[in-house]
Amino acid sequence: MKLDKPQAIVRRNEQLGGAVLGVNNCHFSVLDKRRNIWWFDIPVARLQIGQYEWIHLLMHDPLTDRLVHAKVPTKVMREGLEGLVVRNAGKRKSTVSLELSADKDSFLKDVRPLGSNMGFASFVQD
Repeated sequence: MKLDKPQAIVRRNEQLGGAVLGVNNCHFSVLDKRRNIWWFDIPVARLQIGQYEWIHLLMHDPLTDRLVHAKVPTKVMREGLEGLVVRNAGKRKSTVSLELSADKDSFLKDVRPLGSNMGFASFVQD
């Protein structure tokens, strides 16, 4: 089944029983089957103190229709920023670029070659 960001947000909010996720606090990715990763570009501005307490990552596998939800504290991403790949660093539209693995042995680890393999599996919500 094919799912887009608005559909994924509606589906997850129904599971959560309320409007927890929205367009601005949630990022969505469909599994890249060739590389077995979910790819995200998160604006660095969203990680600033006072913006959002959480960054929600929704990851969809169209083959199984599985929707994975990771609720990541922005503080964790700010503190680990040195180990993450930042595109256009220091510019107005700089982004944190994540490639999160779907492999069982490295599930939700950032596998960017220049990154520090930061793990996000501990933030997965049931």
